[in-house]
Amino acid sequence: MFGWQGKALRINLSNGLVETELIAEELLEDYLGGCMLARKIAELENISAKNNKLIMANGVLTGTGTPGAALCAIGAYVSSEFFCCPLWYHLGAELKFCGYDVVIIEGEAPVWSYLLVLDDEIKIIPAEEIKGLSPIETENFIRDGYSKWLGNEIRILSIGEAGEGQSALASLVNDGLLISHSGGIGSIFGEKHLKAIAIRGIQDFKLAHASKFGDIITKAIQNFRENKYPIYEQMCNICEELNLPLVEKIYQGSEKRGCLGCPIACLQQKEDKFLPHFTTLFCFMNLLGLYRLEDILVIYNICLKKGIDPVALSIAARCVKEIERSFKIGDIEGIINLIADQDSLLHKGGARLAQEYNIEEFFKGLKKALNDQLGVIFGNLEEVNEKMHILDTLGICPYILLGFPYEMVKETFKTVTGKELDEESLKNRGLKWMEDYTVFR
Repeated sequence: MFGWQGKALRINLSNGLVETELIAEELLEDYLGGCMLARKIAELENISAKNNKLIMANGVLTGTGTPGAALCAIGAYVSSEFFCCPLWYHLGAELKFCGYDVVIIEGEAPVWSYLLVLDDEIKIIPAEEIKGLSPIETENFIRDGYSKWLGNEIRILSIGEAGEGQSALASLVNDGLLISHSGGIGSIFGEKHLKAIAIRGIQDFKLAHASKFGDIITKAIQNFRENKYPIYEQMCNICEELNLPLVEKIYQGSEKRGCLGCPIACLQQKEDKFLPHFTTLFCFMNLLGLYRLEDILVIYNICLKKGIDPVALSIAARCVKEIERSFKIGDIEGIINLIADQDSLLHKGGARLAQEYNIEEFFKGLKKALNDQLGVIFGNLEEVNEKMHILDTLGICPYILLGFPYEMVKETFKTVTGKELDEESLKNRGLKWMEDYTVFR
């Protein structure tokens, strides 16, 4: 088998049992990876509220060096259905380098713990003292337990106070990068007393046509560099169209950071801290009414410290305003107080508030605003909506299409796996990525 590792890691937090299982080749060929594979595994595992499990599933191209191929999906049963979201940055590649395509985490740890995956060495490490730490503090705690070299190389996914309290807004933080559109999956970590997952691997995997793969990537990168200025100009135009006037000011003096194998580098970092991404800025400005740079950074840093999804926060806050007219959009102190009060309506999340207070149409309107925003970003790309779920199965961030042709993706898949990409078959399996991406709790 080429491209995939062909193995799943199963961990039971309740009894400490760790097992490695082979994944049926037909399952990988039919569902490839990402959210589509995670959903299928959830179906096979019969996941429900009473039998909840965390599923991590890599895209088939994740970690290969294909531009933008760094995504790993993570899913669980949240509220009333299985929800899945993509993780950016380097975690997915490390998982593949450990020799796994899939991780299944079941049970509940008796005490607060973190999961360590170092190639074939798998440990559930009890660490009660880790409870109450922010995600950044959690990362430092874990890294300090190992040599300086290994500590710096480990990739860490963690939760904060919101996850511990099982807030509907609970997100995940991946090596300092706050994950948005997370669907409240951080709350499932809290439910399982799982504070973090730390991964480091050095195993290799096989490509069907390694030499040809190298030629395709080299040519694609060269073409990208020759056309990079129009791409960045395009990104500036997008920000202007989205009415994000503070983008240039927020990112002034920052350094570009990219996920593994991504030269577009749409992430921004200043003083070793990631800055809010475009979607977060859109929500803070257009939904929360925050237009002062200082206010935006205050709320974002609170989200980072507590492990709160900034997009879910914005949606829920607008729902609170619809219910409690006394709450004012743009009132930063009011927003801070809502976040601090774990019993406030805010922490129920937008979807639950919409159901309980009969504001479903209002909630749908907020989701549409975000879908429209994604439409602005990708609207100039032909049939991009149909390609979203395909990119997800491959582990490729859709932003890559701003600088690379879709044909490169198909060619890369063939050289990695030795197989043709069957787009029609994938579409018929029905992962509606664009709808899923804006489901909020």
